[in-house]
Parts: sequence; C-alpha cells; structure tokens
Amino acid sequence: MAAATTSLDADVMREVLECPICLETYSQDQLRPKLLQCGHTVCRQCLERLLASTINGVRCPFCSKVSRMGSISQLADNLTALKLLDFTSSCGAAAALMCRSCGVRLPHRFCHDCSEVLCEPCSGLQAPRHRGHAVQPIRAAAEQRRKELGAKLGALREAMGQIQRKKALVDDASESLGAKYQAAQRDYGDCELSVQEELGRARRRFTAALAEIEKLNRQALEEQTYLLHIAEVQVVSRCDYLTMQARQSDIALLENAAGCPDDTELDIRGSLPKTLQLREPVLVKVDPRQVRATLEVAQVTAKMITVSVDDGDEGPELSAENGLPAAAAATGGEATESSPESMDLYRDVNMVTAPEEALGSFKSKSLDEGGGPPSGAAGADAAEPHLCQFVKRMGCKGNLPGMFNLPVSICVAPQGEVLVADRGNYRVQIFNRKGFQRQIQRNSSGIDNLVLSFLGADLPNLIPLSIAVTDQGLIGLTDNYDNSVKVYTLDGHCVACHKNQLIKPWGITATPAGRFVVTDVEGGKLWCLEVERSVGVVSYSRLCSAVRPKFVACDADGTVYFTQGLALNFEKRHSELQLEGGFSIGSVGTDGRPGRQLSHFFAENEDFRCITGMCVDADGDLLVTDSGRKEILLFPKGGGFSVLIQEGLTCPVGVAITQKGQLLVLDCWDHCVKVYTYVQTRRSSAGQVWETRGVGGAGNEV
Repeated sequence: MAAATTSLDADVMREVLECPICLETYSQDQLRPKLLQCGHTVCRQCLERLLASTINGVRCPFCSKVSRMGSISQLADNLTALKLLDFTSSCGAAAALMCRSCGVRLPHRFCHDCSEVLCEPCSGLQAPRHRGHAVQPIRAAAEQRRKELGAKLGALREAMGQIQRKKALVDDASESLGAKYQAAQRDYGDCELSVQEELGRARRRFTAALAEIEKLNRQALEEQTYLLHIAEVQVVSRCDYLTMQARQSDIALLENAAGCPDDTELDIRGSLPKTLQLREPVLVKVDPRQVRATLEVAQVTAKMITVSVDDGDEGPELSAENGLPAAAAATGGEATESSPESMDLYRDVNMVTAPEEALGSFKSKSLDEGGGPPSGAAGADAAEPHLCQFVKRMGCKGNLPGMFNLPVSICVAPQGEVLVADRGNYRVQIFNRKGFQRQIQRNSSGIDNLVLSFLGADLPNLIPLSIAVTDQGLIGLTDNYDNSVKVYTLDGHCVACHKNQLIKPWGITATPAGRFVVTDVEGGKLWCLEVERSVGVVSYSRLCSAVRPKFVACDADGTVYFTQGLALNFEKRHSELQLEGGFSIGSVGTDGRPGRQLSHFFAENEDFRCITGMCVDADGDLLVTDSGRKEILLFPKGGGFSVLIQEGLTCPVGVAITQKGQLLVLDCWDHCVKVYTYVQTRRSSAGQVWETRGVGGAGNEV
C-alpha cells in the first residue's frame, strides 16, 4: 500500500512540476512555469521557442488555441507550480520524490544495480556513476516488481490455504479427543459405580461370613453354658440332700448310713468337658494382582482353636488347628489353611469395645498419617483425641417453622445466624440465638403461582441443595428446581439468579474475598462468582475442572476443598431418597493450582463411603461428614485424621462450627440439627499450643 501511494504521488508531481514539452522540471529562473490563456502551463524556455516562430501570439501545442501577447512577461506565472516547487525544496517528504542523484528533477528511470530512481540527465551517458548499469523506465520496473510480489503473494496464499486445512484437521482431532475424554469419564464413572457396588457386595459377604463364625462360636458357648447349668443344679440338689441328712438325729443318721453303705459321691469334674472347640476369625487379604471374577478386599476364614477350661491349669490355654473358611464351614466346603501372616493382619482390627466406648462417649480414634490404628498404650498416648459431647437436638420432622423435612445443608453466618436448607419443605430457615427468625421460600407473586393456586397445586420453584453466606451478609444457594444459583440478602430479598454455563450446580461456599465458589456436577467444573448487592453477578470465571465435583468448602486462606467421584449410601429407607456423595477430596488454591488431596483410601484399612458435607474450622482443619460411615471425620491441616463422632448419627449431611465453638451436625434422615461441643487446637506466635473448648450449654448459641 505504501508503494502504491508513493507511485501515485510521483505521477501527480510529475504532472504538475514538469513541462509537458521538454519534460524538464520547472525552476524559478529559465524554466519558470507560465500559464497560457487556454490554461495549459509550459516553461519559459519552451515558450520563447514557440514565440520566436510566431508573430503576436503563441499557439498552444495541446489544444491549438492562440494566446495573444506581445512579450512573455504578459503571461502570468503558474503560482500553484511555484508553491509546489517551494514545498519540495523545504519538505523532506516531497524531496524524497525527486531524483536521488541531483534532487531537483522528477525521476523517470530506475537503476536496478543501485536501486535508485533517476531523472533522464542523471541516467544518461553523461552520468559516469550509473554507466553500464541496468537502467529501466520506472513504470516498467514497477510492473516487473509487482509481478514478483504477485508471485510471492500467490505462494503465501497457497501456504495459508495449507495452514487452514491443517488447522481444520487439528480442530477435528481436538473435538474427537474431547468426545473421547467425555466418554472415558462416563465409562470411568460407570466402572467406579460398579466397583462400589461390588465392594458393597463383598462387604456384605464378609459380614455374613463373620456372622456365621460368631453364630457357630455362640452355639458352642451356649452348649457349654447349658452343661454348666445342669452341673450346677446337680451340685445344689446334692448339697440340699446332704444338709437334710446332717440335720437328722444321731441314731437316724447312723442307721441311714448303715443302711446305705454304697452311697457314691457325685463326680462333677469328670462329667464336664475340659476343652472347647471354637472358631477364631482370621482375615486373609486378597492379592490385588490376582485376577478374580469378583472384586474383594479380603476374606475371613475360621481357624479352629481349643480353649482349656480345666481348673487345674494356671490359665486358659489355646491350641490352634487349621479350620474351614466361614462360607465353606457353613456349606461343607474344603478346608483352607491360614498362615501366621494372616493372623498378624487381623490383630490390627479392634475386636473388643473399650469401656469408654461402651458407655456411649464420643471419643475419637486418631490415626497417624498413612498408618494403621494405634495399638496399646503407646498408640493411645501418641494421639490427642478431639472430644465431642452431645449437647442437645434441635428440630423434628414437620413443615412448621423450626421443623425440618429432609434438610441437606447447614452454614453459620458471620453475625451468628444458623441457616438450614430445608429441601423437603422447599425453603431456607434462618435461626438466631432466640430460635427461629425467618425463612426464604418461593416467590408468592407471578403467573405460575396464580395458575397453580387455581389448579390447587403447589409446585415449588425453590429446591435448595446447598447454602453459604459471605462476610457481607449475602446468602448463596443452589436451586435444583431450575439448576441455578440464587443470591439473597439476610432479609430474604433476591439480588441475583445465575445460570450461564451451569448444567447441574450443587455445592456452594463463600471465600474470604466475598465471592461464591459453585460446583457443577455434570459439567465437571468449579466456578467462581462475584456478586454485588446492588448490581447482581458482576463476573464469573472457571476456577478448575474435576470429576463430578459436588460438595465444597473454603478455609480462611482461600483454599477450596471439593469432593470428587460418585459414592452412594446403600442403606435402604422407606420414605427417604437414596443419597449420593463424594468418593474422594481434592483442593485448589486461589491461583488455580491443585493442593492437598485425600484419596478414597485415606489411610490403611480406612476409606470414604459417601461424603455428604464438609467445613473448615478456624485452625484450617477439615471436617467431613460421611453418611455411609455415619461418622464425622477430622483431617488436621498438619496431616493424619481422627473420628470426632461415631455414634448417634443416622445420616449426617452437613456440619458447621459456630463462633463459640459448637459443632452443628445436620442429620437428614433424623430431620434435625444435633449440637455437640468442639475442642479446637490453637497456636500462639511463640509456638505454644493450647486448647479452646466450646461450651455447649442449652441456650448459649443455638
């Protein structure tokens, strides 16, 4: 484009500043431009030649019109051409259009060797500098250059076509791989579900085999107890008989003794068995490399043991014999030998309930990072258990204020309010220190409400799944009715409703920066939403991708924890829905980088069953509700884990911590909130450690 503009400017300058007769560039002296009466311009030198050949006038060589004059001074100068001459002498841009050799004439030719434009005198034989060079007219040289550029442009267009075709192939390959990625994720989810179902069946088989061993041992013990009762009755009867004889008179006693000289003594010791044949359960782990038709973690076998009950021994003596597997013993199968290693593996399992656990206290079983449960006094001293004592229960099943029907989520506002997502009643209830405060439910206005009221139906348009509150007092919840994220104020006023790029939003949490993080189960992404009270959703962006993320929590540093995978609670209930939860836990920082991960088997012999809720305390420790285990698990920030609550829960689906240290557990199938005390470990700046116990009185917080 620049070359075309320069060529056009040169033509215009040549048309204006060159004499059309001698093709010399105008000047201020001899070649001064003069205007004929017809309007054409010629130089003074050519005009003198024309005037010398005529009398009293000059005939224009272009239009043949005669200009009458007596002398050349009678003709006016072409002021435009003179101004352009002054401009070309003062302006560098205009001077660039002149001859590169002399700089005063317009160029007409081009030297290929020097790559310069030249005027006719400078390119002639009198110019020794360009003698022998390839000199060509400007138009011809420009045309030749255009052909060369056209050939290069054609080659570039062909290369661009090849690039576009290859780009299309790459896009097709990317789309094909994306479809395969999604298919692989779906297949993995199906396989994962089948593995979980097979594990459930293996657990049931294991439980049935262990119950069979317990049944056989119970029968043997009951039989021995029955024989002991019979012997006890015989001894008591013999004692009564002998006592009666001893109370007789001396003569009668002696006469009866003389009449019954062969009175034999009762041999109780000889009639009782000295040993018991019992079955000791032994756990045999399955080699994961072994190809099996069914998936099993381990098998339990019955090892025959002999228990000595003779009083002459110093203590109970055990002698082991090779026994039958539990399933084979019940059906008459073949015997299976059990190795000492299998007995050692099973010794890690706590078969005896501690006295403290039998009393119903909620003491945790702490485990070191990656290790098994502690054994003996050393393990008990190494672990510092969190003590969670039950305080009270809040709510019951119903639809009145303060009652619940299948609650699914709970959170605590910065001001101390407790919010519960009451899914079965299609509302969100807000409680303060005095009790029920208000509720958020479907909008009472709108054409849908008029139609439903006319038909006598009550179809909700608010089915809360998860709930969270920011420090600014904005309530965010995921709505299963229209698969959206709704934001309310604490007064119940809706300020935003977001659906963009969301397929199935489920979990929601609030970050310290005042944003909401939402999980999309079917979309496989975590989204970050920024909401303002007066505007609504200001911006939203993708935080990271995950495999079926569902429940989510955030700590004080902005680290987001989320569940992955699909886990089911297989417990059968008559009126409650089957719950779906997470299979493992992942985390992501504020910069989008992955952080701490908790796999399905988070410790030896410990695994997640169905994760249905999470929260993070002030120390950064992660609390997890597992409805399959019916427990509340604690994962400290420094590593390891412990069981906070392992009794008294039916189906925990949510957990939250109040500002005064109370632990709130939402029990879905029990339709209530259960309040416990909670001990948090805090550290000073000097590294000292102290504990803060949350006082769980009847009216302190909830």
